[in-house]
Amino acid sequence: MILLAARNVAAFIKNKISAVATLKTGTTTFTTTATGSNNFICYRPYQQPFLFADNKKSTSTMSSPKDSMERAKDGDTTNLHKRDHGESITITTTAAAATDDSNSNSSKGKGNTWKKAKKNKNKTNNRESKKHNTWMKNLDDDKKRDDPPHTGSFANPALREKFGVVLDDENKNNIKEDDANEKTAKRKVAVLVGFLGTKYGGFQVNPEQRTLQAELELALYRSGMISQSNFGTPQKYSWSNSARTDKGVHACAQVCSLKMELHEDEWTVNTDNEKESNNTTEVQERLQIPRLRLEKHLPDDIRVLDVIRTTRNFCAKTQRDRVRYQYMIPSFLLHADWISVMESQGIDTKKARQEHENPKHPLPTEQAKSLQQCLYDYRSTIESRNRLKTALRKYEGTHSFHNFTKGLKPGMATAKRYMESFQIQDPVIVNGMEWIPTQVLGQSFLLHQIRKMVCVAIDIARGAVSIDFMDRALSMTEEPIALHIAPAQGLFLEMSYFDGYNRRKNTQKSNNNDTLDLNWTVDGPANKRWSDFRDVVRSHIVEEENNQLNFIQYMFLYVQSLFVCLNTFSFDS
Repeated sequence: MILLAARNVAAFIKNKISAVATLKTGTTTFTTTATGSNNFICYRPYQQPFLFADNKKSTSTMSSPKDSMERAKDGDTTNLHKRDHGESITITTTAAAATDDSNSNSSKGKGNTWKKAKKNKNKTNNRESKKHNTWMKNLDDDKKRDDPPHTGSFANPALREKFGVVLDDENKNNIKEDDANEKTAKRKVAVLVGFLGTKYGGFQVNPEQRTLQAELELALYRSGMISQSNFGTPQKYSWSNSARTDKGVHACAQVCSLKMELHEDEWTVNTDNEKESNNTTEVQERLQIPRLRLEKHLPDDIRVLDVIRTTRNFCAKTQRDRVRYQYMIPSFLLHADWISVMESQGIDTKKARQEHENPKHPLPTEQAKSLQQCLYDYRSTIESRNRLKTALRKYEGTHSFHNFTKGLKPGMATAKRYMESFQIQDPVIVNGMEWIPTQVLGQSFLLHQIRKMVCVAIDIARGAVSIDFMDRALSMTEEPIALHIAPAQGLFLEMSYFDGYNRRKNTQKSNNNDTLDLNWTVDGPANKRWSDFRDVVRSHIVEEENNQLNFIQYMFLYVQSLFVCLNTFSFDS
């Protein structure tokens, strides 16, 4: 029907008779004005119309329907408007001899060729017709998008005032005046971070809390690695972190990715040597200078262990394959009879939690110290460690961990997680106290999952519940079970793996020598820094327990409730 209508229009305007014809297709109206013979419009659905010219000079334009007739009369073919559905489009064609059109804005037509209508580049005339396109951003200087800073960022004045953080406004971004005119470049990098989470409310930014991400962003700003306009809006510099640790949890292998801004000479690779190994080593050595500059603006309990340039599409959150956590268990938690030990120290285990002055730390410091001294010399038995080992291995494989987190119900797909391994290591004695390190390797973990897994395994190892209780906790058919949470102070993120990213990066033909593998398990300077900081984390956990008595308070708080599983399900210990 469309082609037939077009042919009728062509016949009507034959022998150089000017005419105006309107072709309607659905909700779109096309108005054509043509002069000359052997010219017709052929319309393709959902495409711009094309003009077929037979060895004639022709020009085609599109204009708004408001002035289409006037432009057709005057022969104006200068304005071309972008077509949208429901908009009338005027196409004006002129066909004449070459001598007649020598001074006109026309293009030469070749025989039997399709000519696409030229787009109008006059943005001023089209501004009114494009107002309905709400997806288009108005980037005028007076209407630039100004995103407010995150309330959990130190770019927020209220958070700075709360924690006494002062920004140096006179010397913004810590850049000297001599270096202000130097060119900078942004590149995607991976930053290996280690930290002690005792003083922070978790890693992720949270309103009215001092978090590790906020401290890192502040250091990046003071180091000149993110601009003032991006400070407080992590999405602007493509921030991502591989893990979200809870309050009080430590890490020695947290990986963050971002677009870091450095001077061009800090990114430059020395290409005098043709060997790839020397080039990558040069890049690695150059990025240690920014690493040290960034670490200088961080507190003592946060370390920057490595900075590696990555591909521009790298994301620390989505491209991490596996992660390994370590939980250090004090051996006295495997003691079979907690109640008798506490009563021997004159502790009233039947006193309700609400009756104490501090419900979170109900046991007075003097009694807690006395109980700690009593358990200081306790050593785990082979039998208790074997029960612990058996319980932890039950977690391996794919299971539904809806009972080991909050907000999930049995059968929900998000509750399923794959645990590659959960093992215990040989006991170690630090400052006279025995500790049992455990390592869990998995693809991803839910909120509180590891701490609840450890709690149930401790109950089984000390004989409070049977191993069959774990089958009930992992079952998708049983009623939900409320499980207790082990202290956060014994948990830390030990290693992050990016094997898939390394494999894809190395197989790309366009791979350059600026990007290294994200593998901190191989020997090298970065692995040495990681290993040293892991020792710092372990020592901090032991020292933190001596000062805060977190595991002693944990014993007292749940000395009665830990046996609820035995009483509820009538298991034999």
